Amino acid sequence: MKAYTRDQIAIIKLLSVEEMGYRQRLALTQLAHSPAELFDHLAAYRSEIASLGEGLFDKLTDLQESFDEQRFLLYMERIGAVVVFQGEEEYPDSLMILDDSPLALFCIGDVSLLKREDCFAVVGTRAPTRYGRDVTELFSKEIAEAGFPIVSGLARGVDAIAHRAALDAGAPTIAVLGCGVDKVYPSENMDLYHRIAEKGLLVSEFFPGSEPLAFHFPHRNRVISALSKGVLVTEAGVKSGTLITVTDALEQGKDVFIVPGNIFSQASKGANEMLHNPQCLIATDPSDILGFYGKDKTSKEVEPHQLTTEEVIIYSALQDDDKHFEELLALTGLGMGELMATLTKLEVLGVIKSYPGNYYGI
Repeated sequence: MKAYTRDQIAIIKLLSVEEMGYRQRLALTQLAHSPAELFDHLAAYRSEIASLGEGLFDKLTDLQESFDEQRFLLYMERIGAVVVFQGEEEYPDSLMILDDSPLALFCIGDVSLLKREDCFAVVGTRAPTRYGRDVTELFSKEIAEAGFPIVSGLARGVDAIAHRAALDAGAPTIAVLGCGVDKVYPSENMDLYHRIAEKGLLVSEFFPGSEPLAFHFPHRNRVISALSKGVLVTEAGVKSGTLITVTDALEQGKDVFIVPGNIFSQASKGANEMLHNPQCLIATDPSDILGFYGKDKTSKEVEPHQLTTEEVIIYSALQDDDKHFEELLALTGLGMGELMATLTKLEVLGVIKSYPGNYYGI
């Protein structure tokens, strides 16, 4: 169990009050000689506390009596979490560029990742098209294989795909949560959450138990970009929260890369509009990003394979669009067993891909 100083426990108490704003917390930590002294002598600072917010003194008095330090510490130990405070060696220097840099971070996993200076963020829509999924998987995999820990927000869609691609490549990934570090949101990411806890890092500035409230997510986006040297947008609509992350990143002086999308697709409209910003860089291949940072593409060489007649027929049938298995049966004239075996072989070779619903594409 990590040991915390009395001042750190005092800060944890302040972070436990959801309704308290950042400026209030910061001002309270600076009222007395130390945060611990503030709680030791609340009455002596009554007028100063009152000036920071109506009812704030009573709230702190109740907090002093109700906060169960031992229960909190035991809970943190049970979930395998630690708190990293400003001023500690583990706290990332990159977050200090923020006007409202978190007073502390609640973490599960490899805390040393916070100090990595080569983290790279991959963000985008929660409802990607097949194009968006493929682009996110390709870029995330190759960026991760090149040695960049992938940072994202563990949301459904692009975030989840980016995290999985990094883990599947055997690389670490950081998930910045818009809720308590002990909350799995969305619930469909339960398995991914545990994989990241084991092989990467889950981090949140929100007190354990905090619900995934709507206003938390724009707030956490600034942390995603601040932790990263660059940000990639793989697919985003016009109202995507990704635009907030891009704005934060540009204000922080980060490199922003955009993958252009179909001009007729609403899912790509936001990303395509970002390309009009001269501060944003276009990326049509992972090598555009890797080359920018002086990294070589590390993709494994694939041995050449001469396609058989049956394989050529299937490949040709998929040239114009994805096809369902039943469509391929009708178009190729192959038997069910032969078609299934050939599709499996082509997928193993990396020539085609299979999709949910028994669809195939190239």
